[in-house]
Order: sequence, then structure tokens, then C-alpha cells
Amino acid sequence: MVLGQLFVAFLRVGLLSIGGGYVLIPLIEQEVVRVYGWLTREEFLQVLGVTQGIPGAISMKFATYTGYRIAGYPGVVAANLGILLPPVILMLILGTILLRYGHHRYFTTFLRGVQFATIGLLLSVTINLARGQSWGVAGGVFTALSVVLLTVTNVHPALVIFAAGFLGIFIMR
Repeated sequence: MVLGQLFVAFLRVGLLSIGGGYVLIPLIEQEVVRVYGWLTREEFLQVLGVTQGIPGAISMKFATYTGYRIAGYPGVVAANLGILLPPVILMLILGTILLRYGHHRYFTTFLRGVQFATIGLLLSVTINLARGQSWGVAGGVFTALSVVLLTVTNVHPALVIFAAGFLGIFIMR
């Protein structure tokens, strides 16, 4: 029963994961915190923070963590199959459509609309993540420096994440 629920929960996330990356965070939170109650909001935010230091897709990391926490290794398999099937199948279909109709005006304007919705989802994630933090001066400085480094320079995002984590050890005790 729970393996089926893990599969279906992450299948829904996979089906709705237009935009990828951080856009998935509210979708995953909806399933694992609100619908099934597998994680508390606090645990969800902790896992989100930890996953920032681990390579790979956010969705896969959450599927792996949640699946393992709820049902061990079979849960990992069920959740990861759920999250992987929709994009694999849809990319095969989309690849065919793109090759055939990619130049069509309606197709390109559809994708443009999706891009703006993705920006809205990213802003929503940012606001929700900001609300879940206990800020302080150091948090504000870390955030501001990260924004400046990532928008004004060519510093690699991973370097910003690791530097902030390392400095956090000494500054944010």
C-alpha cells in the first residue's frame, strides 16, 4: 500500500514538474507534507537544506529520502520510479513534437507562457523559503552576498553554496 502511495505521490510531482529544479519544491512539499504527512514542514526544510550540498536533481533526492524514510529500499525504488517515468516518457513525446512542430508560432508562444509561470513558481519558492528561516544579520548578509555573486559575477553556484556552508560553521553558531 505505502509503496503504491510513494509511487503515485512522486508520479504526480513528475507529471507536474514543468520548469524543473526549484519549481518542484512546492509540488514535493504538497505531497510529502500536506497530502501524506510523511515529513513535517520542519523536516522538509531540513532535507531541502541538506540536499543543496548534494549533487543531483532535487526531485530525486527527495524521492530517495522520503522513500527510504517511509519504506526502506523498496520505498526508494517506488518513489524514484514515480518521479522518473513522467519526464522520460514526456521527453520522448516532446522530442518528437519539437522536431516536427518546434518552429510553429503556437508552440513557441505556449513555451513562453510556461516560462513566465515558472518564474512565478520560483518567486513563490523563494518567498516560502525566506519565511521558514530565522534570519538575523548573518542570514541577511549571506543572502545578499549570494545574490550579488550569482547575478553580477561568473562565480559557480556550487562555490557560493560551499563557501556559505563553510563560513556558516564559523559565523552562524
